[in-house]
Amino acid sequence: MIYSAIITCIGTLIFNIPFGYFRASTKKFSFLWFVFIHLPVPFVIWFRSLNGISLTWSLAPFLFGSYFLGQYIGKTIGIRRQKERLELEK
Repeated sequence: MIYSAIITCIGTLIFNIPFGYFRASTKKFSFLWFVFIHLPVPFVIWFRSLNGISLTWSLAPFLFGSYFLGQYIGKTIGIRRQKERLELEK
């Protein structure tokens, strides 16, 4: 069970990085911004059920944390890339 939970958390984190990356290039609270935040949710739920993990109070902080950490890492990478492009254009 613990290995399934770890794999699920790592998979959730990795799966959310591209969505955070694309979210970085959209206007905050725009339609696409909401899409890039909420589109991975069904896939994460499916991945969790595929691994036989139920959402318990003890596991929820790790699953939610890996979700938001993946979004944050992707957003950070996206912002850095945008800054690099702007510096190259100068």
